Amino acid sequence: MKQRIITAIWGIALVALANFLGSIWLKIFGALVAAVALYEFFNLFRIERYMLYLSIALSFFVVFSNYSINNKILFLFVLLFLLAFIESFKNRVASQSIVYVLFSFIYIVFPILFLVLLREFENGEKLIWVPYIVCWLSDTFAYFTGLAFGKRRIWTNISPKKSLEGFLGAMVGGIFAVWFYQFGLSDKNFDLSTLFISTVEGMMLSMVAHTGDLFASMLKRQQQKKDFGSILPGHGGVLDRFDSLIMVTPIIYFLAKFGLF
Repeated sequence: MKQRIITAIWGIALVALANFLGSIWLKIFGALVAAVALYEFFNLFRIERYMLYLSIALSFFVVFSNYSINNKILFLFVLLFLLAFIESFKNRVASQSIVYVLFSFIYIVFPILFLVLLREFENGEKLIWVPYIVCWLSDTFAYFTGLAFGKRRIWTNISPKKSLEGFLGAMVGGIFAVWFYQFGLSDKNFDLSTLFISTVEGMMLSMVAHTGDLFASMLKRQQQKKDFGSILPGHGGVLDRFDSLIMVTPIIYFLAKFGLF
């Protein structure tokens, strides 16, 4: 537990520094997170190293370049074509690995890009904290609610410790997280309309965060692994810490695009 707390403290400090500095420093942070997460993901499914190196190179391009998202997706398909071309000369079928490469960008790289892009909104200095606050509070409420009241185990084959009570607690945490941002950080006027929208957003985002955690657990169980990695003592790998956040961030980004954050 001591090691877990120490890792959490310096991890939060690093996130806070990247969010505060923004600009190139946030992009460096995002690119490094993406690179380590890709390494953990490719290692889990035992995908060839050259595919990893090409994917990391493209992930740096996705995070650092100023091209539109459409152009970045185009470059992803160029990468997939290149991989297919290389594998054809090896005279073997590697379609599954190439599909994993495509999925890794949908699952890891582009959500991290959206996290970096949150900083570019008018209220980006505060908005970028929303994914973290939602995930942290949802996880904390789920843990303590499940610990105190958890009796109905509903995901026993994926994550045996999770309960229905913990899931409901996570929703409460998500609601408090969005309320904290809307009425605290963003200084919005308190009214019934904003309260209702914020409550729905909090419930939805907490469910997405919970689903992200379950999905990551499903991937690990499929490969009979407990963690994605060990780079974060007491927490596992980067993907073990970002599994909920990478699911939540794109939704927050598009909600902000529609003026709902």
